[in-house]
Amino acid sequence: MIRVVNWGVAGSVVDAGHAGRAWMGQSRGGAVDLASLFLANRLVGNPEALAGIESSGGLTVFFEEPTMVAIAGAVADVRVVDGPPVGWGNPTVVPSGSTLRIGRLVDGARVYIAVRGGVSAEPDALVVGADPLTPAASQPAARAALPSSLRIWPGPRLDWAADDTWSQLLGGTFTVTETSRVGVRLTGPLLRRARLDELPSEGMVEGAVQLPPDGSPIIMLADHPTTGGYPVIAVLDPAAIPAAAQAAVGVRLRFSR
Repeated sequence: MIRVVNWGVAGSVVDAGHAGRAWMGQSRGGAVDLASLFLANRLVGNPEALAGIESSGGLTVFFEEPTMVAIAGAVADVRVVDGPPVGWGNPTVVPSGSTLRIGRLVDGARVYIAVRGGVSAEPDALVVGADPLTPAASQPAARAALPSSLRIWPGPRLDWAADDTWSQLLGGTFTVTETSRVGVRLTGPLLRRARLDELPSEGMVEGAVQLPPDGSPIIMLADHPTTGGYPVIAVLDPAAIPAAAQAAVGVRLRFSR
């Protein structure tokens, strides 16, 4: 068992979510940054889609038995009391009686902690699953720098925007003003709409870039609504979604075709 002392900011147990259910009105959910959850799981020898922990800081957990963990995603101030240090991307066995705390995030928006065997949530505690009987990583992972440019495709409603919108998207610099499991809000060059009438709600996908009336785009993430009435002027390439998921408030982003 792992006892949860404090869930902190947006702490939760997440897995790969449920793809393919948008027609039922359900977004994918699960880990916002799937690539980081998958990496953390591979490091401890788990199947990559096994459930782990997602946190934006402040998470504190107490280990009742020796447990192998690995951290991926954002870089954070990680403290271990009565146990060895746990570095980013380095699978480590923490002893029974130790406490791990995820402090302030230094680079990125979400930390992922994988536990060998995976975890399932109980009230104020996490139950560790069976050992996968596969080897853990023998070397720590190297962390790549977070990209500041996100690849996009033209969206299905680009014709609802002004003629210069696509060039503004590709030529401008945008700053993250808010991030959540639903999406990332940006501010930068104001993007004008060519059509001001109301668009009937239509299907949405993860990575869609919507254009609200205020001209500041929104990138949809794992818990996005399955329908929306703002025109989708661009869509992130799937490979760019993890970078958007790790874009913290204040980060500057650019787009490339």
